[in-house]
Amino acid sequence: MKGGQENERRGNSLLKGMMPADRERLMPLLRRETLAARRYLERRGQLQDRIYFIESGVVSNLETGDIPAPLEVGVVGREGIVGASAICKLLPQRDSCVQIEGEALSLERDEFRRLLEGSPVLLGYLLRYIQTQIVQFSLAASAAVRATVQQRLARKLLMYHDRIGSDDLPLTHENMSIILGVRRASITHAIHNLEAERWIRAQRGLVQIRDRAGLVRYCGPFYGVAEARYAEIMGHRA
Repeated sequence: MKGGQENERRGNSLLKGMMPADRERLMPLLRRETLAARRYLERRGQLQDRIYFIESGVVSNLETGDIPAPLEVGVVGREGIVGASAICKLLPQRDSCVQIEGEALSLERDEFRRLLEGSPVLLGYLLRYIQTQIVQFSLAASAAVRATVQQRLARKLLMYHDRIGSDDLPLTHENMSIILGVRRASITHAIHNLEAERWIRAQRGLVQIRDRAGLVRYCGPFYGVAEARYAEIMGHRA
């Protein structure tokens, strides 16, 4: 998935990439919803009522099982869905919370399950999406061990930039502390260093991407692999 300047492409990439017959069966069941920041779309171990095809904004996958504070382990934007556990008839294994407000098309879990049971092609397609999430989680774990805090922050800013298609990212120090699982002082230090390189500009509650190419170069191998594998696995560009 590639980011850039103001993104002219709109809508959910999974919906766009479906077989036309599956998309036609699905669309009448979808309801548009506004996703307010800090809204939880699913909770670990609890059966969620609805499945969300994200159209704009960013949703954080948060790990809460073995740590005192939530930690972002993955992100979902217009390339994906929230509620993928329903594909495998499982309960959610992590929380999903709206980090940047946006919109989604949602449908009831039971309706979603009936569609999957009636279309092996759709089931296989969405199982491929689950594989892209596994790739993202594994590469995030690798970056957490091998990358510096600054590189991890740059990586996350690029991932958010991809998903909202705007140079202005409405992120606070608190947001970024949760995203990386580090103290605010570490976030402040990393932001100052990225600003010194003129790659970003930070204001209260806002991070502006000034030089995306510079951030990509700085991240090196820690950004781009998951994005390339998404395109490879799903068979289309997000």
